[in-house]
Amino acid sequence: MPTDALSGFVLDGYRSLLVRLRNSGYSSVRLQELRPDEPCMYLRHDIDLSLEHAAEMARAEAEMGVTSTYFVLLSTDMYNPASARSLALMAEIMDCGHEIGLHFDATQYPASDFDAAAGRECDILSALTGRAVDTISFHRPAPELLNLSRRFAGRRHTYEPAFFSEIAYISDSNGGWHRGHPLDHPAIAARTAIQLLTHPIWWVGDGEREAVPLIRNFVSARMRHIDDSVAGTITAYAKWRAGTTEGNPA
Repeated sequence: MPTDALSGFVLDGYRSLLVRLRNSGYSSVRLQELRPDEPCMYLRHDIDLSLEHAAEMARAEAEMGVTSTYFVLLSTDMYNPASARSLALMAEIMDCGHEIGLHFDATQYPASDFDAAAGRECDILSALTGRAVDTISFHRPAPELLNLSRRFAGRRHTYEPAFFSEIAYISDSNGGWHRGHPLDHPAIAARTAIQLLTHPIWWVGDGEREAVPLIRNFVSARMRHIDDSVAGTITAYAKWRAGTTEGNPA
């Protein structure tokens, strides 16, 4: 199938991709349910920037009867998983029938602490979501983490050989199908298992399709939100100083 058969990196394009995969006999499964010689797909989303984008993608999948796993990054300055808004978004993702996993950034820790640190982060994320966190994906993984055959922090991870090198691994990293379109992969013709990694930031947004402007637009919008929060705090403080409100705004 030609690579321009879909409408591109927009949510309708993602829906079209899933429809075509299902029409090829593929069904969505959890990571542990992948069978290399069967037409099954593990849908994975690494949330690098926006839980709002992830929740919109989760709703679209739920409407299609598709399940996937959303990996939440704890060690990031782009969103706060413990905020009330983030908790509501994660609950919505789970209510859509999807799983929450840990997106683990190993660069935040010494190698000797990887497993313990990942275990701590899983416990934190589990406390936030009220669900067990059973799967891990690595954020921008170093070569030594690829094809790691053992469990990580006692949990399955997406770069185990059985899920990464021994089946088709397809990713939209950096905003493109840089190793060819998923529907052109030989695994689809052979009807064998695939792991499909997408990042919600590329698929949900204001229509900008170039990666750098898209990220800049997103960051600008996030900064406006922060500016509004700061302005609200300043206003509350000014009222308190003027004696027109009770209590300390801090």
